[in-house]
Amino acid sequence: MDETTGAIDTRAENSLYMMIWAWLVFLLVAGLVIFVLPVPRAVGVVTIFAIAAVKAVLVLRNYMHLKHEHLLIYLTVLIPALLFLGMALTLIPDIVYRHHLGLGQ
Repeated sequence: MDETTGAIDTRAENSLYMMIWAWLVFLLVAGLVIFVLPVPRAVGVVTIFAIAAVKAVLVLRNYMHLKHEHLLIYLTVLIPALLFLGMALTLIPDIVYRHHLGLGQ
């Protein structure tokens, strides 16, 4: 009876992997279609980065098995990302000020 249960679990897991793979292919095609559509460049870039983020989350959670990890693993990624964002936002006034004065050439 354990063999039957194991076979069902394996089929369900393979089905999940195939579904995730299909979503990844769909998102790949969606990202490529953005280049063909007549959308503003900023909208296209933001959309492509959003699609890339969704694909990264799908791969991390399913193929790298991070959906079963505890909060600590997420904090080790979130804290450096927040620090990077904070440092990048800190530079914005300097960039705008230098551009406004014509010093950034």
